[in-house]
Amino acid sequence: MRDLLRTLTLRQQRFERHLSKQLSVDQSGLAVMDHLVTVGPTTPTELARRLEASTAATTLVIDRLVAGGHASRQPHPTDRRKVIVTPAENWGGAAHQYVSPLIDGMSTTAENLTPREQATVRAFLHQIIAVYDEATGP
Repeated sequence: MRDLLRTLTLRQQRFERHLSKQLSVDQSGLAVMDHLVTVGPTTPTELARRLEASTAATTLVIDRLVAGGHASRQPHPTDRRKVIVTPAENWGGAAHQYVSPLIDGMSTTAENLTPREQATVRAFLHQIIAVYDEATGP
């Protein structure tokens, strides 16, 4: 079981490297773009918190994303001292073409399990997530 979890982790990392290469964005940039697409436009400070990185390092990542046309900086709607980082309009579609087969395949695999099997897998995954949380602390 441990070997299978390790293999799964390695496959996920390989997929992230593939996605990074296809979209011409480094790993940190993928993390920022994932946050922007999932949560929505946000400030550089919030992105730094999300990445658990310094604001200086996050600014460099944002600079690369903006230079590559993946994101833009917009004035904050209520605080003119701040900016909001926004994903480029085409980003979601570009990423979706690579991510959707993975999501569809996982969904199909889960749907092919019986409700009891799904409950077992869900419980197992929750326990594995708790192990990771325990190992990394609060």
